[in-house]
Amino acid sequence: MSITWKYKIDLKDKAVFEKIEKNRGIIIPDDLKMLIEQANAATPSLYKYMLGSTEKTLGAILSFNKDDEDVDLVYTALDDIDEKNYFPFGIDAFGDYICLDLTDDTVTLWSHEENKFYRTNKTLKEFLDSLY
Repeated sequence: MSITWKYKIDLKDKAVFEKIEKNRGIIIPDDLKMLIEQANAATPSLYKYMLGSTEKTLGAILSFNKDDEDVDLVYTALDDIDEKNYFPFGIDAFGDYICLDLTDDTVTLWSHEENKFYRTNKTLKEFLDSLY
């Protein structure tokens, strides 16, 4: 079954990626840019995934529009994480960020309460394909 994205808000400025890359000194992978362009601020129809033996959720893709509240969350998350190798692109129901580890292109959950990363050991495509 494939994911459908609900409540999507069109990405207003694709240059946002270049701005973030320049400001943070990172390169955002093309597949993540494409996901954000297709599902900016959207909620997935399939949202559960397993992290080890624990069921977790992807609540929404963050919004990368300058005038949306989520863009503040993106920059807050980047500052909170203080790790330029991790790029937040989603959030769960508990305020934890779903990130892409830019060193190996795997999806990682960042627990804001524990200030700790939990690896899924899945690429972005594998992660999205594993949602149920």
